[in-house]
Amino acid sequence: MKKRFLITVLGLTIGSALLFSACGSKKETAETTAQTVAESTTAKAEEKTTATEAQAPKVDINFEIANHLEMSYADIGNAFGEATSDEVNSEKGERTVKYANPDRELHYYDDKSEGYTLFGVSAKAGDILSFEKDSVKLSDILDQMEGEEGKGLESNEAFLTVGEKGDHTVVFLSEGYYFVLSVDKDDMVSKDSAAAILTEDVVGIDTSETETKAPSEIKIPETTAAKQ
Repeated sequence: MKKRFLITVLGLTIGSALLFSACGSKKETAETTAQTVAESTTAKAEEKTTATEAQAPKVDINFEIANHLEMSYADIGNAFGEATSDEVNSEKGERTVKYANPDRELHYYDDKSEGYTLFGVSAKAGDILSFEKDSVKLSDILDQMEGEEGKGLESNEAFLTVGEKGDHTVVFLSEGYYFVLSVDKDDMVSKDSAAAILTEDVVGIDTSETETKAPSEIKIPETTAAKQ
């Protein structure tokens, strides 16, 4: 009787051990499966993000141009190469210096201290914005540059003197600069589209109104430039 009892107890003990072992094995399998699924999901999400980033157009400011804004005519000197023309309009207090290869127009204003200060540059969009593609959607440009679009700014197209004119003009603010772009009917901007980069102080726009100031009414910032 005792032997049978001992065998029964031993059988129950082994059964319990096998049961716990099986439960532990199932738990580990479930945890491993869950981890594998989680890693797979994360990997797919990362692949999707990487693919999206790879497809996103890369558009940036050409700081070789932007960094010269608000500098004096004398300080800029030959930084843009040899000018093809240099015209001064004393009545309007403006100076326009043109360059070729690439085509650019530098717009200066008379700072009233015997010097001229650069307030804007007209050039092709692919030069102003450093395109990697031949053409980019306006919406992608705004997303890439976190641009804040202005409304009712059509008269600023007066700055679009280099490149191809599109169907309409868009102005937006990014990183403290205003950009004027000529956009086609499909809201695309090509490398050859007319564009301009302007200092924030001289654009003379008011997004709360439907009209904008004419170029002749543009505010002249109180900046002291080096003398010529």
